[in-house]
Amino acid sequence: MRPFLYISTFLAAACGAQASGGHTQPPIRNIFTFPKNTFIENIAVRANSNLVITSLSVPTLFSINPTLPNATAPVIYTFPNATGISGIAEITPDLFALVTGVWDLANTRAILGSLAIWTIDFTTTKPPNSAPKVKFITTVPNSTVLNGIAAHPSNPRLLLAADSALGAVWRVDLATGAHDVAFSSPLLAPTSEGHLGINGLKAAGEHVYFTNSAQGLLGRVKIDREGGPKGEVEVLAKAAEAGADVVYDDFALDFSFSKRGKDPKGVWIASHPSYAVRVALAGAGAGGQWVVNDTGKLLNPTSAALGRGSGRQERTLYVTNGGEFVGADLVNEGVVAVDLGQ
Repeated sequence: MRPFLYISTFLAAACGAQASGGHTQPPIRNIFTFPKNTFIENIAVRANSNLVITSLSVPTLFSINPTLPNATAPVIYTFPNATGISGIAEITPDLFALVTGVWDLANTRAILGSLAIWTIDFTTTKPPNSAPKVKFITTVPNSTVLNGIAAHPSNPRLLLAADSALGAVWRVDLATGAHDVAFSSPLLAPTSEGHLGINGLKAAGEHVYFTNSAQGLLGRVKIDREGGPKGEVEVLAKAAEAGADVVYDDFALDFSFSKRGKDPKGVWIASHPSYAVRVALAGAGAGGQWVVNDTGKLLNPTSAALGRGSGRQERTLYVTNGGEFVGADLVNEGVVAVDLGQ
């Protein structure tokens, strides 16, 4: 998630592309561009390779088949009592959780009391059923920003949610709707009023990984089965090391073909204003950052996810673009594919 006031002041540099860290610039393809003023926020990938896309400016969940030459974005479901959707995460195979709210986009905050957790179950789309099963879980009345969300890596009953304003991680019991703050830390907090602290959130192995946009860092913390911390927060990388203007947003864990649930080998971070940044977490290059910069195709990236299905899909990074302003209109918001090769 990116503060709208920052997007509106973004001035694109002259169109160009580069990659650092000894890597060549990978090819980037446009997958789908949404109609103007559809602020694309987050992405998840189903096992069938389809992308599931959220928007902060409409309460509609979209589906995209990125393997088609002329992809479309049919509506999956439109949620009631909301103006937009923020985070989305797979809980169990083809069962996803997401966050809806009534959003004040100028301040990147939801109206207090409007944030709600839902699940959407795609296992019900097989014949004779045609639509996914949508279930309301709970409201979180004491938060104004639930941003990235993640399933607990060993306790699928629990959903973890990043609170960008409070500088905390909430836990939500998807069976009962009970929720509370699992932990907080100064390293999760925003730097000042109106900024976003903890932003993206993913979980794997024994850790929760996160970005903090205001503080410009990627970090992680070991958690117990109830989502509480088992140690100190670790800083894994800093945005300033990738570039003076790099701002980390949401991200994808890169397992590099390792078994799902084990520790990731790296992290791909969607970064403003025009970057996809890979931070190596293992091996001789741990801590290094591969910076892909394309001012023509990466337009205020908001999130990223690696494809699923074929080997080619697993080496494709899908990046959502928040877009850019032309006058009062937000344009060129959508999804692009970064072909990472072998």
